[in-house]
Amino acid sequence: MNYTQVRAFDAVARAGSFSRAAEALGLTQPALTIQVRALEDRYGVKLLIRQGRGVTLTPAGEQLFRVSRQMAGLEEQAHDLLTESQQLHDRSLRIASDGPHIVMGLFARFLVRHPGVKLSVAMGNTRFVREDLLERRADLAILPGVGDHAGIHAEPLWHHRAVVIVAPGHPWQDRKAVTLADLAGGKLIAREEGSMTQQILDRALAEAGLAANIVLRLGSREALCEAVAAGLGCGVVWELEAERRARLRSIPLTEPQLTSTDYIACLKSERSRRVIRAFFQEAASLPGERHDTAALRAALERAAAGLRPPAC
Repeated sequence: MNYTQVRAFDAVARAGSFSRAAEALGLTQPALTIQVRALEDRYGVKLLIRQGRGVTLTPAGEQLFRVSRQMAGLEEQAHDLLTESQQLHDRSLRIASDGPHIVMGLFARFLVRHPGVKLSVAMGNTRFVREDLLERRADLAILPGVGDHAGIHAEPLWHHRAVVIVAPGHPWQDRKAVTLADLAGGKLIAREEGSMTQQILDRALAEAGLAANIVLRLGSREALCEAVAAGLGCGVVWELEAERRARLRSIPLTEPQLTSTDYIACLKSERSRRVIRAFFQEAASLPGERHDTAALRAALERAAAGLRPPAC
């Protein structure tokens, strides 16, 4: 087998297009196309389908991509073994996350320590992030509710508390707390199927024998916040997600208090990769009180300041 051809296919499948893969490998797009086409011709199989500027994988391509990701991981582990005493450089790390509220500050901390690593992130709900990790489209995932999956290694990253968000002028804007019973009696903006936040809220309402008055269901946290800001109803998010929403009023949700834990996760087969170990180590250095949002915010802001250019 020609490993150069497999590596070319892996790069295209991972990048989602020939142009981005060519840039990542430092090749011309025609040269990369020739490599992939030669692999397909050699084995008489179709691996990729061009769609506009991107590509999709055929069933055979999806199977090969899982294998090529393992081969790439082993290649990197061998490189790590031979360069253990050197700084990380010219590495890439793809992360899937269910929200930007922690990862951007964590990226800042990581890049201060490892400036030679190129990071990229994909955002989506919990289901999307989990699938990206299992399908090897992401090296690391940050998400709640990892579950007991035999192939995933996960460590707790942050503990969240739920809050209710309302727009200025809402009848609850001066409340000290909101209960589940209050939510059931109000107009609720809900998240889409696949959202862990919504699953936790739905479970709590069901256990309390309550039914929410859902007036609108939206496909992202950002859309929910915009709907709440427009006065369409109230919403439930996690405390850290609500902190930077200047247009919204955040109220603790009590009786019961809803909580969740975000995890940082990778496939067990990828756990020994040096760049992944380094990211886990950086995540472990976050403030020890994993529910102290003030401590977390201060630590992440210090890291972000370290990336800014000095003032003139």
